Amino acid sequence: MTGSSPPRGFAEVRGDLVRAAECFGTPVYVVDAIALETAAARLEAAFPAPWIRQYSLKANDLPAVVATLAARGWGANVVSSGEWQQAANAGVRRPAVTFEGIGKSDAELTWAVQGAVGGEPVRWVALESAAEAWALAALADRAGLGRDGRPALDVLLRINPQVSPETLPGLAVGAGSSKFGMDEAEIMGLVRGGIDRPGLRVRGIHVHVGSDLGDVSAWADAGARAVRLLGEVSAYVERADTVDFGGGFPLELDGGRGPVEFHDALVRRLADEGLELPPRRAVEPGRYLVGAAGWLVGRVLHARPRPPYAQQVVLDAGMTELIRPALYGSHHPVHALGPGEDAGELLETAVEGPVCESTDSFGLHVLPGLGRGDLVAVARAGAYAASFTSRYNGRPHPAEVVLRADGSLEPCARVHVERPAASEVWTVPG
Repeated sequence: MTGSSPPRGFAEVRGDLVRAAECFGTPVYVVDAIALETAAARLEAAFPAPWIRQYSLKANDLPAVVATLAARGWGANVVSSGEWQQAANAGVRRPAVTFEGIGKSDAELTWAVQGAVGGEPVRWVALESAAEAWALAALADRAGLGRDGRPALDVLLRINPQVSPETLPGLAVGAGSSKFGMDEAEIMGLVRGGIDRPGLRVRGIHVHVGSDLGDVSAWADAGARAVRLLGEVSAYVERADTVDFGGGFPLELDGGRGPVEFHDALVRRLADEGLELPPRRAVEPGRYLVGAAGWLVGRVLHARPRPPYAQQVVLDAGMTELIRPALYGSHHPVHALGPGEDAGELLETAVEGPVCESTDSFGLHVLPGLGRGDLVAVARAGAYAASFTSRYNGRPHPAEVVLRADGSLEPCARVHVERPAASEVWTVPG
């Protein structure tokens, strides 16, 4: 697996990116369906059945992306009612949905309960705190879940593993100081306190250490801690048999670790501690599947010398379309799409966005001389780009296009989603 070929690169899709700009204008997002399916196949090989594989919609909730993965047997991992609706729009039914999120409202918890009342509960809800757990328990009790033929709602309890993930500080959700999850004492307090009940079944532990991990150590450490805790929980809860190990796998570019290395590191760590993989286990990648499959195509608005740089260009695409460089300092390769990419002098170029913020920058790149109207493509823009789009400066949402295997460009759109009304909190039948 480690030596498998990378997703399709710039040279293979260059002409398609130009066609997308010509057909749909700029800026425009392009998702390469072949690259998406290639990444999915590699992860499926690293985590074969009986592993449960859930796609994290927060990376890119375009229904066409979700539907492509669902057709391969992937479930949907969502963190809001809006993502839940996008999953439904892509044809994912509730039993294949796992519902997470650090800040679930009462209305969103009620949505989960209502699904169970209707006989179609989600696969599980991951709970972040004792307050959230008891709020969901009260709703489940009031709705009569687990009685009179109504199914119970399965839940996982999220542990904060208190590790030091090998990633950027803003992506290290498994650090002890982060806002995510509970410590072991809080989880065991819930279990001993009776959170497992007829309508709310504790099935196990959820753990996620961070995104875009640079090494396997923190992931394996956190996984082992979750499995140990599952053993403690199972002493009180007979049905506890599940660990969701989260995601965080980096793109297999620039020497990054592949999914098989994460899998093998976890198995070795468990063996070293006399532990085994639980009967039900899951992963929930997002970036790994879509990151390298996505491109952001923009057009040059200004190009000029600007010491100390040989060239400064301002694009019609910026932080409102891809916020990661401004938010995390991430670096995304930039390619010129015109004939100058292959000829002429290459210049140290500061690539800037059009938004009225000095942080709206894609950083330094080596590019040919450019002029107004030239096209450029920002690579690795499939994750946390379109899903992070902002209307700041009054900017409209760019077009989104899927590049199909036959070379066709399919325009796609997100369906408008509704926020649950506060009044819906109390509509569950009692």
